[in-house]
Amino acid sequence: MYRALVIDDEPRACNILEILVSKYIPEISLFRRATTPPEGISLIQSMRPHLVFLDIEMPMQNGFDVLNAIDDIDFEVIFTTAYSQFALQAIKVSALDYLLKPIDVDELRLAFDKFLRKQTETLRPKALIRNLAENLSVSKPNQQRLPISTTEGLHFLPIAEIIRCEASSNYTFFHLTGNRRFCASKTLKEFEGMLKDHDFVRVHKSHLVNMQFVQLIDPAGVIHLTDNTRLTMSRRQRKRLH
Repeated sequence: MYRALVIDDEPRACNILEILVSKYIPEISLFRRATTPPEGISLIQSMRPHLVFLDIEMPMQNGFDVLNAIDDIDFEVIFTTAYSQFALQAIKVSALDYLLKPIDVDELRLAFDKFLRKQTETLRPKALIRNLAENLSVSKPNQQRLPISTTEGLHFLPIAEIIRCEASSNYTFFHLTGNRRFCASKTLKEFEGMLKDHDFVRVHKSHLVNMQFVQLIDPAGVIHLTDNTRLTMSRRQRKRLH
């Protein structure tokens, strides 16, 4: 049986979630609530929950402030809010989950089933949660990092240093400054949604480019990058830029 905690500044939202959990998730034997971040942090430290339902947008402190205040994140997180597209993509890539309010019963059960599956797997790095919290709370976009899993382990790539991303079947190759290269076992499409707000453009079905590293787009539609790479734009994308 599992211990769960909801941290949400809306008492009504806490009530609704508690009712849904008691009715549809019998595996949770202890359910507590907190309506302020300080109260939530205190309960995390005292009850040691297995799962935290965490609201993002709260007065004074937000959900990411709560995570940053915890030294040892030894629980799973399901966000219960609507937030920016970047946040949702970041949560997805970080292998977390989220529920949009008002919470749907079926989606709640699916999210919890995902939590159950993770209990039988090798524990994923809690650094993912820490990285997500840091990414979404920093004031400067060029400080944000993208978590990718490779055969070597988990890497956090500074987004401002990614020159381009290249698709190869179900894999994505990241080309960074300093002639660094990493391979992630996710498709380019999954990263495209996350990076589009960081001046990355899909110039071809196989190429996602950081426009900060573009030196020239010649009349033939060839993109000249600062690392001396040359990429030919798709006809469709060429029309968009002209």
